Amino acid sequence: MNQSFLDSVLENSFLPLYGIVVLLALWRFPRYYDTPLRYLPILLMYTFLNELLGNFILYNNEISLILKEIYYNNNWVIFNIYNIVFFLYFYYVYYSYIPSKRHRKLIKVGAFAFLFTSVVNMFFQSFATQPQLAAYILGAIVLIYGIFFYWNHLKVQYGVWFLTRDLLSWLSLGMLIFYFGYVPIKIARNYPSLYEFGSLLRELHLILIIVMNGCFAIGFVRMRRRKLLFD
Repeated sequence: MNQSFLDSVLENSFLPLYGIVVLLALWRFPRYYDTPLRYLPILLMYTFLNELLGNFILYNNEISLILKEIYYNNNWVIFNIYNIVFFLYFYYVYYSYIPSKRHRKLIKVGAFAFLFTSVVNMFFQSFATQPQLAAYILGAIVLIYGIFFYWNHLKVQYGVWFLTRDLLSWLSLGMLIFYFGYVPIKIARNYPSLYEFGSLLRELHLILIIVMNGCFAIGFVRMRRRKLLFD
């Protein structure tokens, strides 16, 4: 496959897929409106609009959130804010769905550690113009632990790690794939010696986004209603 063609397909498909997932979340909202996932459509809409704005800033030399010409095309501030909101929301979700007191305590400790690291990270990297690498890595690790704690709960209660009709199972799968793949990419982007692989890293990043949103979409289509936290 021609490289430019692949780039074009990836660049032009990931944003519409975000929009499709938002529509699916609204369509299935009656099935989870009274659960901790009820705020999910808001988060997904925020994600979609954030990605739109981020792309607009990245590819428009006349737009800048920082009033210095050197920072034109710099969109890190909106993604740094978004990451905090995203991680904290899913910590809340997993804390709500997991009955184990020990696992809930670990998630709570992880959330406070993430917030603390987010504050400390600002003293080493500009929150407005640079990625908050340490906070992001810790945030992803705590989220991954939450995913495994939830799947462990399913294993104990249902005898399987994954329920194909459970929305949170699919959301968890999508996020697990994304963060396992993207954390190394995010680290690699901070090494000047790897800048020559920027195009490849961008492709892998977009593929991970598409896979994650594909899992989200499947989850919304196949989900059944779950009203109780520990049903």
